Amino acid sequence: MTYRDIVVDACPRSDIYQTLDQSRAMAREFGANLSVVSYAWPHLSMTQALAPNALSVQEQTRAMEDALSAARSAFEEVFAASPEEVEWCSGINEPTGAMRDHLLTADLLITSSSEADACVLSDPADLARRSGTPVLRLGRQAANGGFPNVLIAWKDCSQARRALHDALPLLERAKSVAVVGVGDEVSAERLEAVARHLRHHQVKADHRHLPRSREDVCAELLDYAEREGANLIVAGVYSHGPTVERILGGVTREILKSREMSWFLAH
Repeated sequence: MTYRDIVVDACPRSDIYQTLDQSRAMAREFGANLSVVSYAWPHLSMTQALAPNALSVQEQTRAMEDALSAARSAFEEVFAASPEEVEWCSGINEPTGAMRDHLLTADLLITSSSEADACVLSDPADLARRSGTPVLRLGRQAANGGFPNVLIAWKDCSQARRALHDALPLLERAKSVAVVGVGDEVSAERLEAVARHLRHHQVKADHRHLPRSREDVCAELLDYAEREGANLIVAGVYSHGPTVERILGGVTREILKSREMSWFLAH
């Protein structure tokens, strides 16, 4: 298993160079086709949404065009010396909805943990849930050296299994993989069974069962990942309704506020 078609979220943001550079390195490693997409959309206040005027619309359009121009310049700089063909697509549009149109046949979407600035950014958990395409959200610590130490946040559910199998190309290249569960959500025996399954796939995997403390599951996982030097967490995404997404049941959307760590999300 490998990634052959990778889409990159290059919506205007502060860390676009790093995202493009690491995406280029991953595409080379996997021999993948790369499509880079960039959409700009303004943050609208309630007043602007209810009572727009021609001047404000023109100003916002000009600002979005400038943001897309800067993103295109970053794209051209990063891929200037690259012999491989890379597709570019951009426009003024709401990014989460527009991005889904590019994920029909994608094996992976790469995005970043950058906070929104002048433009609205896509929601990685929502993209994973609605498109079915796994999302690699690069954290601030991400580097072109890949992900040698991976933590799999495990719970006995279909979403966690989907994330594990979608992440196999990365897991096979890792130096160590820990299948981690917290408290009474999963037993140590089930964690060992998952680790054994991964070893059948030639993945260097072990398991760890963490006792539940007063902290929430997200904090438990992040503390363990930091102590063990993990640089990627693999997790399943699922929904309790049309607008409320949760990760691993007890791990709320607070998990995506951890911008240092890279996350691999799948539904």
